[in-house]
Amino acid sequence: MSPAFNPGYATFVGLGLVMGYLAKSMEERRLAILPSGQRRWVTAGALLGAIVGAKLGLLLYLPFDAWWQSIRALLLEEWGGRTIIGALFGGFLGVEVAKKALGITVATGDPYAIGLPLGQALGRVGCFIGGCCYGRPLDEASPLRSLSLVSHPAQLYEGALDLAVAVTLFAIRKQPRAPGLLFRYYLLSYAAIRFVMDFFRGDEKQLLGPLSYAQWFCLACAVALSFDVARRRRA
Repeated sequence: MSPAFNPGYATFVGLGLVMGYLAKSMEERRLAILPSGQRRWVTAGALLGAIVGAKLGLLLYLPFDAWWQSIRALLLEEWGGRTIIGALFGGFLGVEVAKKALGITVATGDPYAIGLPLGQALGRVGCFIGGCCYGRPLDEASPLRSLSLVSHPAQLYEGALDLAVAVTLFAIRKQPRAPGLLFRYYLLSYAAIRFVMDFFRGDEKQLLGPLSYAQWFCLACAVALSFDVARRRRA
């Protein structure tokens, strides 16, 4: 059964969307960064960027020489695939473009820092039920074999890590810090999680040296975010 038509998959993904939205709304009310009119436009920029990024992120799973001819198909014809890493960083760029157009100079990402990993944690349970984002086969001697598993439950590994990030950021959310840092902590954490998880995932990868395209992308994002976090903390 396709994950799109699996009731368990749909339930947990839907629950993740609802819980993520509620957490985001709670933080928006607490922080009161933008008036509602500007907030709607910034959210629209995030959604548009996430939609485009989720599709273009699939390029990380295609050979490099096929990228150019695949872009049109991914954006206009192929509706069956999407990637979280592409959606996250596409949404990030979409927000920055929207803020530039509106003349907004304040950091606006912190309200999303808890809701996104919380939603992802629940969504990964749905992935486990639906069978997508599966892990690589387990070794014969693995103790997980006693649980009738034949492959790493990579979805649950990632879900647990996402939940840990959500709980940690919730616990420190009221500590004084530069605006935007909490969201960058989340992005940096997820880049690290996704980098590590690629060693456990069983889907087809495009390799460049010892790492996959997705891992190189996460590594580049983590380095850029680390410099940005250091700059903001100094400021």
